[in-house]
Amino acid sequence: MTNPNVALANWLLKDVLQLNERELLTYKKLEIIGIDSVKIEKINNENYKIYFSKIGSYENFLLSKHN
Repeated sequence: MTNPNVALANWLLKDVLQLNERELLTYKKLEIIGIDSVKIEKINNENYKIYFSKIGSYENFLLSKHN
């Protein structure tokens, strides 16, 4: 992973999702939190938006790809 990716992963896993060092993020934990996916949108070379999607969003996305 590149340095910015490591920083993003650390922030997301440790600060936002509050995982302990080397703790595995499971779908069960995501269900408890109420999210099932994260979308990152690039605004420009220095700015991004991060969206946390509620449970069912990923499944709905997959179903929409098949219709």
